[in-house]
Amino acid sequence: MYPRIKTSILNLVCSISILAFTPIANAQLVGMANDEMTDISGQGGADLSWTLSLNHRYAKDLSLKNISVFDTTGKATEAFYTYSCTDNVFCRLAIAPNNHKDAAGNKKWLVFKGIQGTLQIDQFSLDGATIINRDGNPQTALQISFFDDKPLKIRNLGFNTLAVETGDAGVEGYANNMIYSTYTEKKSDGTTVAGLDVPTFDKNTEKGFMGLNTHGNLHMSGNLKIFSFNCTGAGTARC
Repeated sequence: MYPRIKTSILNLVCSISILAFTPIANAQLVGMANDEMTDISGQGGADLSWTLSLNHRYAKDLSLKNISVFDTTGKATEAFYTYSCTDNVFCRLAIAPNNHKDAAGNKKWLVFKGIQGTLQIDQFSLDGATIINRDGNPQTALQISFFDDKPLKIRNLGFNTLAVETGDAGVEGYANNMIYSTYTEKKSDGTTVAGLDVPTFDKNTEKGFMGLNTHGNLHMSGNLKIFSFNCTGAGTARC
């Protein structure tokens, strides 16, 4: 598989000044009580973007900077979230439910063939917030903010086909590589014609009985606050 995960910090400015003096000054650390720490306030955060791509052209070609190319009007002119796998056998997810086997002892596999997908969110914010806990006291929380105009982009997420494969002669079923090429037609008079080419839509595709493809945008707007439930500051509280 070709996974690619990309996280970038958009707006995080940090200025560090290092000053060196000939006479070295030592600063002594002083302990602080809980009430003193509570009186200290501050704010910091970051705007992040995130992309996850699996078995797509964007995941395979690291020279690509985005999942799409846009013109001056904002219209996409080229997309890089198309299936790209050198060997289809390595782009699968196989499960052997309850280790089912046939009469010869070969394991049966449920194989998701052509696993692929790209997920991208252009911006979400990570910062701190204050909530009122169950005791009516202020408490610090981690806040994740999502914006309606920055949706989660879902591009060609799913699998090409699903099949039940059985191994043979020491080779596991998930490695089977059968494709649609020809078929046998049965006529109304009972005669058959073998070796006919399958239609173009299924030509040279992996054999299976069902596929799934998801493509769209998931719009989210709001804040997600994460905090410790039993953080009262007492000695027995778990924070």
